[in-house]
Amino acid sequence: MSYEAADWYTDVSLVDDPHAYFDWLRAQGPVVRLPHRNAVAVTGYDETVEVMLDTEHFSEINAVTGGLVELPFTPASDDITNLLSTHRKQIDFADQIVAESGDRHADLRSILARLFTPSRLKQLQPKLLATAEGLIDEFHKDGQVDIVRQYGGPYGALVISDLLGLSEKTRAKFRDLLEGAIPVPMDATKEEMMKNPLVGVGKDLFSMIARRRASQHALLRPLRSLLAQEDILNDLAQATYPDGSKPTLVDLTGLAAFLFGAGQDTTNRLLANGFKVIATRPDIQAELRANPKRIEAFVEELLRYDGSVKSGGRLCKKTTTLGGVEIKAGTPILMSHMAANRDPKRFPNPDVFDMDRPRIKEHLAFGRGAHTCIGAPLARREVVVSIERLLARMGNVRLAEAKHGREHDRHFVYEPTYVLRALKELHLEFDPI
Repeated sequence: MSYEAADWYTDVSLVDDPHAYFDWLRAQGPVVRLPHRNAVAVTGYDETVEVMLDTEHFSEINAVTGGLVELPFTPASDDITNLLSTHRKQIDFADQIVAESGDRHADLRSILARLFTPSRLKQLQPKLLATAEGLIDEFHKDGQVDIVRQYGGPYGALVISDLLGLSEKTRAKFRDLLEGAIPVPMDATKEEMMKNPLVGVGKDLFSMIARRRASQHALLRPLRSLLAQEDILNDLAQATYPDGSKPTLVDLTGLAAFLFGAGQDTTNRLLANGFKVIATRPDIQAELRANPKRIEAFVEELLRYDGSVKSGGRLCKKTTTLGGVEIKAGTPILMSHMAANRDPKRFPNPDVFDMDRPRIKEHLAFGRGAHTCIGAPLARREVVVSIERLLARMGNVRLAEAKHGREHDRHFVYEPTYVLRALKELHLEFDPI
């Protein structure tokens, strides 16, 4: 197909094979001006790292919306840093942690860091296993499964619920609420995006956090036994920033809800992408069964080869030059983790799935710099544990031909989003073990 006039943010024809589009862009150079939105695409590995680390010239303020960002002012100088700060509240989704920067970002991240300590993750390990086994029990006898809907989606939601210490009742409710949710669909309006199930999750979390914080108020001391709960969410409600100040309830709720959006979606989609490889590469499946320790290398190469995240946004706030291309202040940047991870200058034979690849962990699936994914250790464990248990109980995993076609005529449906590499469904057949 012709890519000259394609618009990454709205063209659904780019959804099925984004790799081909990024290859086409990269052939023109690691930094390329796009035909729409005054945007610039960065596809080179080194250039992507430079953007991720250069906080002087590039802002994360449009991390969610990318090239769809609407600025409430017209950039008229080579430095709009102060204007972005002044108008931040008028920019859609600029209050999300992924779009924050500097001290504000560090403060919010310090709250999340409490949830991802090595001791917390170690405590969570038995629940990762139990959740995997429980979900497999639901479809095991059938010999078939849609790994997206029946395993990956609920698994991510349940694990984040366990991370926050939510009750079984709330855990089940959130699982149902989040089923089938996708982030930033290409054709969604702002109003439709606000109807995302995460909004409902956020309302419940706000109520729970508010109740736990209220239990510490002096006037409510007589009711503390009724309001207080010794759980992880209580720790979050009482958390303070490094300077001793308290986050607002809105900030805490936003962080907790963000975990569901980021944690559920990425894990679900990575698992589906992984089982697409496992089901179509009998040699790889056999190797992982013969030596489960190889699953960790498999996951690292999967993160590079076909990770969950297709693109993120950056905004040039101070005119600069990148990859020999001048970028003016106010220019949206299409920054693609996926494109960087297939840059042949960094990863030879990038279209080949190679678990013995040198420097296998140097992919950018989790970002780099201050915005490196704080949940990366948990995400890795979720996917490794899931693959281990699924392969242990599902023999001869294969694609369901009735859904995905025969070997030389495969077809897959991806969600229409420019953010994630998201299979809508992946139907597998297997021999129950």
